[in-house]
Amino acid sequence: MPATAPVDNKAARTRRRIVDAAAGEFAENGYGGASLRRIATAAGLQLGSLYFHFKTKDELVIDVLAEGVESARAALKLAVGNVQADASPEDRLRAAIRGHLDALHASDDRASSVVRMVETLPPDLRRVHAEHERRFAQVWSDILKRGQADGVVRTDITLRILRDLVIGALNSTSTNNPAANKDLTAITDAVLVLLHPSPAARGSGPDRG
Repeated sequence: MPATAPVDNKAARTRRRIVDAAAGEFAENGYGGASLRRIATAAGLQLGSLYFHFKTKDELVIDVLAEGVESARAALKLAVGNVQADASPEDRLRAAIRGHLDALHASDDRASSVVRMVETLPPDLRRVHAEHERRFAQVWSDILKRGQADGVVRTDITLRILRDLVIGALNSTSTNNPAANKDLTAITDAVLVLLHPSPAARGSGPDRG
């Protein structure tokens, strides 16, 4: 039986450098302002070498978007999964919020590049990205639904709206504005307060929407 051809590790490493450099460029300049030449330079390549791995800018964008959302999704699930079994419901919710924030503010720019790009993507790329967004949003829906059942998440707002508000609020902290609040503990505490059941909602059951 013929031996399996070895994986081209050099090509894989080069592709990895390109995607990492692209995440930083897209996080800084968004979809429209990003430069493939700057990405190639940051990756230590000539522009022509970048095109060997990614034929178009949009092909590179698709990879960066997929990695960004999936890395954030994995970080969120890991943060919740690492909570001790006897932890309080509020501690589980706190871990989820902090896991989302930590992914956004990680040094590799994967998740923050998605936030920076997503609103300016052309329709065809938005459609490609939609499934990744749906998978990430579902993780938050499950977290909030459990929080409602445990009595630590308000039920007076439809679950889908509440989920989108939470994701939007957390994503907004990845702004490049140097004056923005980067105290992740303070942000986590503030979101917990916003999610806490209001007096009118404490007596109702979990939202089923």
